[in-house]
Amino acid sequence: MFWKKKKNKEESKDKLLFKMPVETRGAFRVYPSKENPIRLKVNNVNLTAIDLSAGGISFNNKSFKKNVAHPLTLDLPSHTHSINAKVEILKIDDSDICRAKIVGLSAEEEDDIHHYILNRQKEELEEKKYK
Repeated sequence: MFWKKKKNKEESKDKLLFKMPVETRGAFRVYPSKENPIRLKVNNVNLTAIDLSAGGISFNNKSFKKNVAHPLTLDLPSHTHSINAKVEILKIDDSDICRAKIVGLSAEEEDDIHHYILNRQKEELEEKKYK
């Protein structure tokens, strides 16, 4: 009989082919185009989104604090209505960018965000295709 010899867990960690990235957001991010930015209002401060995913959003810090929730109004390009929810600021990085998760979305609002992300991915692929 033959069997595989058990390996030490520490040894096997060093030989991994792919290391999972450590990120707070587990969803794919898209970056809005300069022609069609995502406008938002956080705690009555007008901002432009840096990136967006199904789970969160990034924007410039305007005196916001970490671990605080704020009201959010999100205006997606090509959508006629605003999305009203809350953002919880999870992290403020070294570049003074707020990394936040969006909470309190209805199923329809989540679908709107997913639809925008899918369309933006298609746009990015088309842009790469013609470069």
